[in-house]
This record gives sequence, structure tokens and C-alpha cells, in this order.
Amino acid sequence: MYFSHLFRNFAPCYPYNKLKYMKRITFALVLATLTLVAQAQTIQLQVSGAAPAEMKTIYLIDLQTGLPVDSMQPTGNRFRFERTTEQGLFFRVGSRDIMFALMSDATPVSINFNRGTLVGSPLNEKLHRYDLQTQQLEMAMQYAYMGGQNERLDSLRQAWRGVMTSAVEENQDNLLPAYYINELAYFTPYDKMKSLLSPDKPYSQHPMAQQARTMLHDYELKMAGGPYIDLSMADSFGRQRSLSEWCARGKYVLLHFWSSDCGGYLQEMRRLAYCYGEFHPKGLEVVSISLDTNKQQWLRAINELHMVWPQLCDLRKPSAAVEVWGIHQLPQNVLVGPDGRILASNLYKGALEDKLEEIFGE
Repeated sequence: MYFSHLFRNFAPCYPYNKLKYMKRITFALVLATLTLVAQAQTIQLQVSGAAPAEMKTIYLIDLQTGLPVDSMQPTGNRFRFERTTEQGLFFRVGSRDIMFALMSDATPVSINFNRGTLVGSPLNEKLHRYDLQTQQLEMAMQYAYMGGQNERLDSLRQAWRGVMTSAVEENQDNLLPAYYINELAYFTPYDKMKSLLSPDKPYSQHPMAQQARTMLHDYELKMAGGPYIDLSMADSFGRQRSLSEWCARGKYVLLHFWSSDCGGYLQEMRRLAYCYGEFHPKGLEVVSISLDTNKQQWLRAINELHMVWPQLCDLRKPSAAVEVWGIHQLPQNVLVGPDGRILASNLYKGALEDKLEEIFGE
């Protein structure tokens, strides 16, 4: 799903932090893959087929690691891969311009890139149908995005999400949902994701679902009713500070996670400045935690954006905030009550003002 980060319509700076988030789960993903390998049945994966002349090199990519595990130059426009692997793992086969997804099982897979067809087990043929739909929609979304066709982009995005939702909901008795569950986690409500990842689902512990499981855990860290998590790092003056200096001390505290190199949300920053000016005199504290790694750039942005409230940053990559608070897209915010319990999180597009007016009065 090559252009999917353009089409989630999630937080404005999702692509910036995806790299950090993916690095964060890499070790867990490798460990989960090794665990699956230790438990799963070994099979002989056989993939062969026809390719057009312009496909000079064809790759077999292990999607659990994202790395090529084999490659070949077609002979007479024919190719073939054969390797011992574990049953139920996901792969992509093809070149830079076109790739088809498949899952390892004992049934040989035949691919014809000229015709866009894949023949194999019923489950692999079903996966191929979903895969073709999402790839076609992603290509259409790319053109709509480049052409500034926002209404068409929104419509295509909904269709793209619908295909992935159907792929997961229609296959609750097999491993196919593991291929889509990570994408689904970005736009599916918590209660539904909790159900989709329940331990009784055959795909819930698949290594490909590791990111979704981590996201679910990270969401739970910020759920209303839970306690805030203390965090220590230097402020913009170089002094070591802790969130406990503000939280659980009888005041409402808004924790704001951001980065200066994450453009595109200036309007949200203006809302934050308005809320601080309006509600700080009534008892609201705001503390910004930046994921910046360049100190001068961070300090310059604080000055340019007139952020007069406390600013914290450890200049690490990844920041401690990624681990401690489960931050995997920016911006994010968490509203903490006077007793240190979380009241709400990710209040955007007027929701923050509404919540603060509810608490403090207009």
C-alpha cells in the first residue's frame, strides 16, 4: 500500500512520526515472527508465472520484515521462486511498479503480471481480489491528491477504507485480516479494534498484527479515567523538569505533543494559543512536549509560534514521549484533571475549546 499515508486523513503529521513508530515495533515484530516460526508448520512456498519484458528483476519480499528474501531475472519472461518457509506468512512478489500479495501455504501460486491474475489457494485468490481493489484505489487517490481533487479524494478514501474493513470483517475465521489490520487501526474506533484483536481471533497474535496491538496499547495509555504518566526532560531553558510539577496538583493540565518540523497544523497551534490565553487565568496549565532533535530549530519555532507556556524536549530520537506515552502521530494532546486522571485526549477542530468551556464556563 505504497501511498497510504496520504489518504488516512488522520493527524496532519502522521508521515513524520510513522518512521519512529515503525522502528519502535521492529524488535517486537521480529520476536513475534520468530515465535510464530517456532510454532508454525513448515511448508514449501512455490511461486511462478509470467512477466512482461520490462520487468527485469522480480523480488520476493517478506512483509513481516519488509525485506527482500529472494530475487531473480525472468528467463523467457518466466520466473519461479521456491523456498522453505512457515505457513501463514505474508509476502509480496513483483517489481517496483507492480507487486501482488500472497500468503504462504502448501498450494503453489501462479501469477501472470501481463493479465494481472493470481491463481492459488482459495484464501490467496481472495487476498488477491482485495489487494487489486486497494491498489487501484490507491493509484486513483494519488492522482486525485496530485490534482487537488479533494472531494474525489475523500470519496476514494472511504472506498479504500471500506475494502480493508470488508477484508477483515469477512475473514474472521482465518489469517487474512492480519494483512490489513494495521491500516485499519488508524481509523477504527477503539471498542471495535479491541474486539477485532481479541485473543480468540486466529490472526490476533500474527506478527503482521504487532503494530495494531501496539497502537491499541498506546491508545489505552491515554484513555479517559486512567492516570497520567510522569515524564522528565529538559525545558527550553535547559532545566530538568517533570510533569508531576503540574499534574495532580489541583489544576487542569493540557499536555501537548508536537514537533517543529511537522508543518500543516498552524491552525491547531492558533487554537492552542487562544485556549491558553482564555483559560490559563481560570486555572488551565499547558505543557508542550516536543519530539524535536534539533535544539535551535525547536527554540526558533517556540518563539515564532508565541508559545509562552512551558516547553519540554529531550532532543532524543526517538523521544522518551514515544515510549512512555505511546505517541505515534502528531500533534496529540491529553487533558489531565486536577486529581491526575486523564479526562480526554486528542481534542481537535473546536473540541478542545468546547471541553474547556464546559469545565471553566464561557
